Amino acid sequence: MERKDFIEKVGLSAASVLIFGCMQGCSKSDSPATTQPPSNNNNPPTSKIDFTINITNNPYTDLNTAGGFYVDRTTNIIIARTLTNDFIAVSSLCTHQQVTIDFQPNSNRFFCSGHNSAFSTTGAVLDAQQPAKVALKQYKAILTGSSLRIFDPLN
Repeated sequence: MERKDFIEKVGLSAASVLIFGCMQGCSKSDSPATTQPPSNNNNPPTSKIDFTINITNNPYTDLNTAGGFYVDRTTNIIIARTLTNDFIAVSSLCTHQQVTIDFQPNSNRFFCSGHNSAFSTTGAVLDAQQPAKVALKQYKAILTGSSLRIFDPLN
């Protein structure tokens, strides 16, 4: 085999490997899943928020205990049960840099560990010196039996 033929065959083999790899990278099964955009006061949800969960079923069972909370990653809403057994729901993404927040029952507040921003149970920013300057979106939470309805009262 001559040098020219060898280089030609190696080049064709490499090209077919690259083309096959590119075609695999474009296949439908490898496409990332479509996600709902974050919902907060700066980027409100595109669909109406109104859903009901059964707090006796997984993954919501933490809501059976005072101080428990659940973060719904589909709607970006955190649902909490205060130590006084009130149910509250707000956007689960900090308005500063979209970090998922937690509920701190002993402090009766929502807290972003990303930059130490704290929010009241109504979603209001607790300290003007914090990085977060905008309140969390608040939702209505109504318990009937073991069914907890979360909805936007403005929709």
